[in-house]
Amino acid sequence: MDSQSERKLRDLRLNLAEICLEGRIERLAALCSNPSGDAIMTMVNSGVRHLALTKSEQAVAERCHRVVSVEHDIGRKVGAYLGLSLFSFPQSIERAFDIVDVPTPLLSTVVKLLLSVPVVFTRDGMRKRSLAHLQATVQDIHKAARVIDEADFRLALVSGFIDGFNITSVYGEDVPLRTLAVQRAELIRMFLELQGWARDVVPPPRDPNDEMIRLGILCPGAGSETAAIRGHLSGLDRRVFNVIAYVPDEAATPISAAFADVADDFVSLPVSDIAACAEMLAAENLDILLAGANLTNTCRFPWTLLMAQRLARIQVAMHCCPLTTGFPTVDAYINGELNEPPTAAEDYTEQLLLVPGSSNHYMFPGDLPDPPTLTRENLGVPDAALLLVSGANYFKIGPDLIDAWARIMEKADNAHLLLYPFNPNWTTHYPFKDGFLRFVQARFAEYNVSVERLHVIEAQQSRAPIRSILKLADLYLDSFPYSGAVSITDPLSMGCPPVVKEGTTARCRQSAAMLREIGLDVLVTRSIDDYVTLATRLLQDDSLRHEMAEAVRDVASSENSFNASIGASVGDQLVNALERKLKMAS
Repeated sequence: MDSQSERKLRDLRLNLAEICLEGRIERLAALCSNPSGDAIMTMVNSGVRHLALTKSEQAVAERCHRVVSVEHDIGRKVGAYLGLSLFSFPQSIERAFDIVDVPTPLLSTVVKLLLSVPVVFTRDGMRKRSLAHLQATVQDIHKAARVIDEADFRLALVSGFIDGFNITSVYGEDVPLRTLAVQRAELIRMFLELQGWARDVVPPPRDPNDEMIRLGILCPGAGSETAAIRGHLSGLDRRVFNVIAYVPDEAATPISAAFADVADDFVSLPVSDIAACAEMLAAENLDILLAGANLTNTCRFPWTLLMAQRLARIQVAMHCCPLTTGFPTVDAYINGELNEPPTAAEDYTEQLLLVPGSSNHYMFPGDLPDPPTLTRENLGVPDAALLLVSGANYFKIGPDLIDAWARIMEKADNAHLLLYPFNPNWTTHYPFKDGFLRFVQARFAEYNVSVERLHVIEAQQSRAPIRSILKLADLYLDSFPYSGAVSITDPLSMGCPPVVKEGTTARCRQSAAMLREIGLDVLVTRSIDDYVTLATRLLQDDSLRHEMAEAVRDVASSENSFNASIGASVGDQLVNALERKLKMAS
């Protein structure tokens, strides 16, 4: 953001805060629902809260804080909270009022602000505190929605939740999230019912003469999810399964092309009309409906709203969902034996279906892109330097991971680190990028690692440039606690040894599961210290590093590699799950 734009943004924020301090509910309600959108949320979503406060801004923020703390009039208190939220993140604000007391015209915006945790974290423990705040807030919203039986209040409350909930930046914490998922699921279900969109059906008894199982797939659009669901579908016994791919009408052609070799038929769904989509799916008489995308990070995603309804005999999620869906309408969750800890079933509301090995098998449509010619000089890296690379996503990179990388760089003073954290599969908009990079540089400086040794590239049009970089790299550094998955396939395919840390929950064990499956357990660590030690040892021991690179190349070219499909195992689990459900229904 240039200085002029920043100045205008700061001035507008001060004006909004002054209006909020007036506490006039009618005027605040107009701000929250003007024809061009919610002015408060627009300002918050601009990233303005990441800017350091000037003295005048600090003074206004302190005035807001005093009113929130001592004012008895609920209108003024809530107005001051709206104003304070323009300067601070919700986990650092003491709310000092109950959700049930918020005036209904302001409720939706207040709920969205309560849920608006940071997208990137620059302080130790900040992500953990933000997750704890989000869990407590969802619990309060869930309680209020059940207690207050007043239609307008409940609709404003639940609508604010549906629009405001986004767990992407905080579910990297390695903790069970089943309770949060269940409360979220119940609020989504309540929203569907309030809108009149819920279309549950009780499928008719299955014809015993039907030899084929009708398997519907809610197809994803993101490249990583497409590769994942293709890995699950390729190898299915097509004498048993009739595969129908459901694609959003807005992107039907490109998505259909990606699944042309694994589906028997395609149906376009009008995703702007959830009720119509549900009716279409219910009429399909599906035995199984499998969602091939992440249902758990936001709420308005069409596939999330559809899977919250009963539309097939059994409904199934897979590891594209980083945690349990919490939906009673989702019967099963597919994952790999190596992905899950021994007590994993406790973390799911679904029945956990485990396939042998890892579930992280990816089959990209089309041919693998040839890496273009690239030199270290093109990257600004000296030929004699050791090149470390990480494609850890922006949302996964926190202070603990940055510190680990800095410790490694400190011990290998001829090493350079190249990051490509802005993967378009996650989002096309990465806020606070400049501040994020400044934070990384500052943390590296604390370990005497110069800024010249850090290289960051923007999102690439394809995987080809990334593969070229990895061909030059000496070592790949995976993310933690939230581990990589698809991002690990490229370093493995290019013979670049990855160092990974194994966590407890499934989303923090993906890369470890992939390496264990192909016999590269030696590259899996269990603690941050071990992660740093292993990476440092590989950098300091040329012969060991070359030995690991050769081992990676060998397994990457084998038939049991991460590019092999698991369709046969997935098919067996689906058949067994359907048979159990039919037996229970009879």
